Amino acid sequence: MSTEKVRAARARVYGPPEGVTPDTKVHVYTFDVFNETFLDGKVFENIERAVQFQRHEQERIYTEQEATPELFDLPFLSSDSDLVARVGRDAEYRKRLLRDLKSDARGRGRRH
Repeated sequence: MSTEKVRAARARVYGPPEGVTPDTKVHVYTFDVFNETFLDGKVFENIERAVQFQRHEQERIYTEQEATPELFDLPFLSSDSDLVARVGRDAEYRKRLLRDLKSDARGRGRRH
């Protein structure tokens, strides 16, 4: 098994809220930690390509943004094709995503 497949297998993919069928494709969205907003992303047929793009975006963000690591924009994977619109409509879903993604951002800040 290649290293890329092992890394992709450990990737976290955020799902849509209960009752919504997950998309078969993997979406890479960006969470603006500072402004608590969600930015449109790219769609991939498989998780390996999505993880590769996510890591590329993370490297680009680290070189472009001037912030402490916990405030860098955070690219993340999701199986929700309507995430950006859904967080505007569904307060509970937005709250859950914010909690999880802020936790990931804080963890990233502790690692650096």
